[in-house]
Amino acid sequence: MRKLAAFCFPLMLTAPLAAPLAADPLNEALTRAVNDHTVPAVDHFDVATALLADVAGDDCLPEAVKPAYNEAFDAWMGLQHLHMGPVEANGRILAIAFWPDKKGLIPRTLSGYIADEDPVIENPAEFATASIAVRGLFALEYMLYDAQFDGYAEDSYSCHLVQAISHDLHRMAAAIKSEWTAPDGFAQTLLLAGEAPHPLYLSKAESVQALYTMLTSSLEVTRDQRIGRPIGTFEKPRPTRAEAYRSERSQRNVELILMATRDLARKLAPGEMPLSEAAFEKTIALVEELDDPDFAGVEDPMGRLKVEIVGQNIDTILGHLANEVGAPLGVSAGFNASDGD
Repeated sequence: MRKLAAFCFPLMLTAPLAAPLAADPLNEALTRAVNDHTVPAVDHFDVATALLADVAGDDCLPEAVKPAYNEAFDAWMGLQHLHMGPVEANGRILAIAFWPDKKGLIPRTLSGYIADEDPVIENPAEFATASIAVRGLFALEYMLYDAQFDGYAEDSYSCHLVQAISHDLHRMAAAIKSEWTAPDGFAQTLLLAGEAPHPLYLSKAESVQALYTMLTSSLEVTRDQRIGRPIGTFEKPRPTRAEAYRSERSQRNVELILMATRDLARKLAPGEMPLSEAAFEKTIALVEELDDPDFAGVEDPMGRLKVEIVGQNIDTILGHLANEVGAPLGVSAGFNASDGD
């Protein structure tokens, strides 16, 4: 290559400069989204859950575990919008975050395990096949924050259950990271698309569309579930339907998912997205101003209105993303399995 460059150089003095190769916005968007968004997200969740497992192993009592628990939940909010590949494999997404629990299965299942002192918690492989209602972040939230469960003593069955849940979360996070980032892992499945050894997406446009669907679906779920469930109706608000209200994470989770989806949108956008940026900034500011960690304020008409306005602004974000990200890339949101949850 060096000889060829030297040979051609004199010709370039008199001949017009050759036009640079045309950029491929679709491929560039895909590369940015996979390498700079998805890979850091799976890595962060792995690291945070490793810390959680270590902390719980050393001291299982709620006040010791809570900080690491919240770090792990923060990391999950940076990953949970990627309902695809290893995140969904083997039912992981529900085992990690079983919400909404519309029938109250989590407290009933936890109570049964504790009452029976079910020995399944002693074997990590067996616990990996246990009910999703006794695993994951929301089962752990009950154990750490709910008065029915959080009064346990060190070396009790409940203590060991907390340790089992924490280690199981890290086991799943480590598996997601391994399967996502391996040389033949899901990141390569997205990047190579139809050229992958075992293609899931037939073209890079399909890979980009899948990621764009994750982006829009997560915002829709936030509007309809994280916002819609607690606000209920004007006559009957339902604050205890808010996500993670026991640990006072309801407001924080909305803020974190907005930040995660904004980052994915930035990575996918083939150019500037000024209207989307402004809409994200406004919506995140509205969430920060709520000062309502568990969305208990929805019982007050003014508090309910403030939360409802956040949902309305998410609609605005979705409209701008369609024009500034989806349309320039030639993709639109497809079906996502989480849409009907």
